[in-house]
Amino acid sequence: MRKLFLACIALAMIACGSNNGGNNGDGGNGDGGNGDGGGNGDGVGGMCTAGDVQCNNCADDDSDGKIDGFDPECTGPADNDEASFATGIPGDNMDAINQDCFFDGDSGAGNDGCNQHACCLLGAQTKDECSAALVGLVNNAQQEGQKYNVAECFAPLGSATVPQQCKDVCGPLAPPGCDCFGCCTECDAQGCVDIALNPATSPDCDSTTLHDPTKCKPCTKVADCGGGNCGGSTCILCPGQDPSSLPPECNQMPTCPVGTMPCDASGQCPEGTFCSTGCCIGIIQ
Repeated sequence: MRKLFLACIALAMIACGSNNGGNNGDGGNGDGGNGDGGGNGDGVGGMCTAGDVQCNNCADDDSDGKIDGFDPECTGPADNDEASFATGIPGDNMDAINQDCFFDGDSGAGNDGCNQHACCLLGAQTKDECSAALVGLVNNAQQEGQKYNVAECFAPLGSATVPQQCKDVCGPLAPPGCDCFGCCTECDAQGCVDIALNPATSPDCDSTTLHDPTKCKPCTKVADCGGGNCGGSTCILCPGQDPSSLPPECNQMPTCPVGTMPCDASGQCPEGTFCSTGCCIGIIQ
């Protein structure tokens, strides 16, 4: 399985774009494009299609040397904005206060059961910290911050329990290294950082500003809902990470999470999944 996956990575870099390299590999998570799916209908996934949306059109739309699912700024095959972490899906991830499943292609918890305050994602411990974190994101930051209760956040920041519906619906959509709310580890040659990808909380964040905390807001991951870890001894690549930067015990042979199959040698995945950094990730159908 490891040999097949490595072959996939090598060929996919040629056919589908390269994984821009070098990072420390210990970042714990990776955003990566995964199934943000809510929008382009039946038969989504599998092979890219010329003329489709930017993250599924076989093209390097933002000229960064990475194509579709090998571009860290692609969240899934319905994502129509390869140049930023915004999805380009009308109505998606619009709420700056209530954060739902980042990867389902819409706003609101009605269809996924995921809902927590944005200040939970941003790691605020107090009402005043929340008010400060919301400045520039909402018009009434002081008032909104005073409504915040850290105890209502999901673990590890708070003590609330993630609803089972959220785990069942959103968990399979989150790529390795991301939690269900879009707190992900992004990597580049300078290293890996945990950042909030949602443009409602990090409106000026893109792959060129990963290490600027004023643009890419640091975040606290929800421990109980997401795609698991990447990098380090997991031997699972994070977006932007080169296989050579994995620890020696990985033998430069990346793997995929348990229960997730690698893309095949031509970068294809079964229908209903999306090739993200070499692994077939679920999408909303």
